[in-house]
Amino acid sequence: MRLLPRLAVTLSAAALIGGLTACSEVQEVSNTLDKAQACLEATKVVGEVSSKFAGLAQNPEELGKALDEGAAKLEETAAKAGDTTLQEALQGLADAYQKLDVSDVNSAIDSAQQAATDTAKYLSDIQAACS
Repeated sequence: MRLLPRLAVTLSAAALIGGLTACSEVQEVSNTLDKAQACLEATKVVGEVSSKFAGLAQNPEELGKALDEGAAKLEETAAKAGDTTLQEALQGLADAYQKLDVSDVNSAIDSAQQAATDTAKYLSDIQAACS
């Protein structure tokens, strides 16, 4: 009769270890899916934001608003990304947008060009983080 309690304890321990291993595997898959989702969202946000800039180069007020909105979306996406490299790339691009000067038409034109350059650089970083 003493064998039954030991067997029950052994089986319970094996089930617990198996369950924990399964949870770890599920968490790993979940993290991978989270990163994939964050990468999709990051690429989408960068595309949406950067597509607005060229058409607003002659309008400093609207360009400034688009840069601020874009930076906010990038920061929001960075906050949700589980990957540090991806977070840093998104935050870096957001910071680059926030530093641009759009006080007049000339600076807005320069800023639109700089935003395109910054976007290309950080998009490369984002893609590297996602591969």
